[in-house]
Amino acid sequence: MTIRTLFFPWSAGGGAGYTGRGLAAADRLDERFSCAFGPSAVTRMVAEAGYSVVGTPSPGGPPQKVPAFLPFTDVERVFAATARYYRKSVLADHLARDLAAIDAYRPHIVVTDMQPTAVLAARLRGLPVVSLADTDFLYDTPHPWMPWNTADPKKLLPHPDAIEAIGELASEHGLAPVRHVRDLLWGDRTVVPSSPEVEPAPIAPDGRSEAVFVGPLYWDPPGPPFQPERKAGTHHVYVTIGSGGMVTERALREVLKALDRPDFTVFLSAGFAASDWVREHRNVQVGGFTGITGPIGWADLVLSHGGYSTVLASLEQGRPQVVLPFMSEQEANGRYFVERHGAGLVARTTEVDPVDGTLTYVNRHGGRTSDPVVPAVEIARTVDEVLGDGGFAERAGYAREALARDRAAGDLSEVFASVLR
Repeated sequence: MTIRTLFFPWSAGGGAGYTGRGLAAADRLDERFSCAFGPSAVTRMVAEAGYSVVGTPSPGGPPQKVPAFLPFTDVERVFAATARYYRKSVLADHLARDLAAIDAYRPHIVVTDMQPTAVLAARLRGLPVVSLADTDFLYDTPHPWMPWNTADPKKLLPHPDAIEAIGELASEHGLAPVRHVRDLLWGDRTVVPSSPEVEPAPIAPDGRSEAVFVGPLYWDPPGPPFQPERKAGTHHVYVTIGSGGMVTERALREVLKALDRPDFTVFLSAGFAASDWVREHRNVQVGGFTGITGPIGWADLVLSHGGYSTVLASLEQGRPQVVLPFMSEQEANGRYFVERHGAGLVARTTEVDPVDGTLTYVNRHGGRTSDPVVPAVEIARTVDEVLGDGGFAERAGYAREALARDRAAGDLSEVFASVLR
């Protein structure tokens, strides 16, 4: 029997990393499986990978204006702030969209990566759910995306609760109550694309299996890994600070200005589009969506926004990192996966006033500020700090063996198939 498997990655306000994780998981399934992607996926990536997209995306798309830093305290705040899931009309539209895709493809398994309406749709059709999740999706502790924060989440992002609306929609369809975001993020099987040495395993809720760690899941386009050009006698720096509204042009300008030195060769991953001005820097090579395996392997240093896949891939390849986050989970990845282990530094962190929720930026070199963009001179000092201390390079691979172990042991085909038994 062919096991038809339909992936629903999160897309509101982002999506490439989530779609890439689904593609990487699909590629690791054996010949028993046939895979497709629901309408929340980044269609261009899915097409390049050779899979099909089933269903029609909802109108609207991601927000046009996004703050320079997004202080999400947990996944519920993401649902509320980026998808407006406190509005039952939006939820109902996305539930109908996901149900239509399920009915068209008729899968045996639904795979979700933080997409709650796909979980509700699967439950309505009586289908098992495999959840792809970071561990900070899964905890029931306060503020798992910002553990350093003690302010009320609504002081940071004053949107109504999304879980209340999701629970009401579930009840209207005769489904079990949804009381906490974990009710949607733990699947019949839950897969964490990491290792416990990087992020400890949370305790599974009653009635759910323990999470399975399977090592990193990130996707590169077909073909040999892309390799930027090397220049002898220089430091090779891979720059990837995300795409979309969260990354301002001014922030990227400061990064490239900080690296505009004759002893640096820079490769910039610009995603699906690059502005002409980035080519003004003669030491910068510009690439589109190249994947990350080749550029990280080429680099002496990875300067990134702290995206989950980039951080894990850099740890897997043992490359020291400078993290310049544009949202709270990226900051947490830099603080806890990188800096805590001496594998690199976070160039800018945040502090939150516990009473009024005021957000203050704290640059590693420069101190407290209200400006979300780190000046080039301060980025340069952080880069020099990492490159000038060989201990960072020595510690950068602290999780390499664990990640390789869990990648080798993580039989995704068996994990997926187990939900059908």
